[in-house]
Amino acid sequence: MGTTCIIRGHKPLISETFLDAHANRLSGEKVVLQNYFPEYTHNGRALRYFYSRRPKLRKLLRLLPVFLYDKWVSAHEQSDARTLDFMTGFFEKHNVDVILAEYGFNGADITPVAKELGIPLVVHFHGHDAHRQPDLEPYRDRYAAMFAYADAMVSVSHFMTETLIAMGADPEKITYNPYGAREYFYDVRPSYDSCTLVAIGRFADIKAPYLTLMAFRDVLVEVPQARLIMIGDGPLLETCKSLAATWEIEDSVTFTGALTHDEALPLLNQACAFVQHSVTTSYGDAEGMPNSILEAGAAALPVISTRHAGIATSVIDGTTGFLVEERDVDGMANRMAELLKDPVCCRTMGQAARDHVRQNYNIGQHIGRLQQLIDKARNSGRRLEGAQS
Repeated sequence: MGTTCIIRGHKPLISETFLDAHANRLSGEKVVLQNYFPEYTHNGRALRYFYSRRPKLRKLLRLLPVFLYDKWVSAHEQSDARTLDFMTGFFEKHNVDVILAEYGFNGADITPVAKELGIPLVVHFHGHDAHRQPDLEPYRDRYAAMFAYADAMVSVSHFMTETLIAMGADPEKITYNPYGAREYFYDVRPSYDSCTLVAIGRFADIKAPYLTLMAFRDVLVEVPQARLIMIGDGPLLETCKSLAATWEIEDSVTFTGALTHDEALPLLNQACAFVQHSVTTSYGDAEGMPNSILEAGAAALPVISTRHAGIATSVIDGTTGFLVEERDVDGMANRMAELLKDPVCCRTMGQAARDHVRQNYNIGQHIGRLQQLIDKARNSGRRLEGAQS
């Protein structure tokens, strides 16, 4: 068995724990490339020049004055052949025989190199890489090439699968494989009589945190002792803080900023329910399968959210939580108030949510399915076909 090369673009955000789960839990030898094509780094070191197949020339050029060496570097960067050269050097050194590309954009960028070298490719989609139209438009042709070459593609929601098929992906190549909650979320013991709601997620357009806040403002009229803890960071955080101040509810809302799992878990213990008002944006962006909702379910918290993308299947309306239509602020406020006033219902729904997530969205299942796809691609014989061609 060779080595799986995981290409994940950026260093994982604090909310992208699923990327670390792949790197840490997949079996066999692995190497991780970060940054964006062709400026990849491995263990913080740039691939260019270190993995060129011209080491003697590289050493000699290092003896040149800096301005001449920089001029050569600039010319080197503009060559597709040079890019293939240093990628080949890296893959050969690490015995890479399959590539896992995190996010469709990274899969599309590496496809020409993988095809040239005959290396099997598995592409894992996560959300905006399937839905955000302004980002997708420049990638149409590259996505078509990736769809044709990739051995397998991973979708985290049925909504995403339908979107990929509409874009031209072969349904036979797509595997539905939703995320799974980490094991320690099952140790959370919520305070169902606490009148505290918790929200976790980036303060971004698709999360619509201002709509969650708006619903909570209305809840306070009926349940004045209610509290809302909003965990996360992002471009809309300051807007939400300003709204809380304008509506004079800032004493009932806590904005914690971004937190690690270890920092967030104690706050889940204080909560009676989880809230998130995800929406489809005007430019087509949508969620994949929000991990925070799966983690809330594993923590035995009932979830109040919207009928949006993967949320519509991860939350069973009326059993593990409540679902409302996107932008139905009144509906969300009513459901919040209903649970805040009924600790017994919170507990019943929370336990059902934990059982539902444990059975259908556990991380062992997620990693196992992904490992099967990687192993199948590795054994496809594509490397041999590439060598013969």
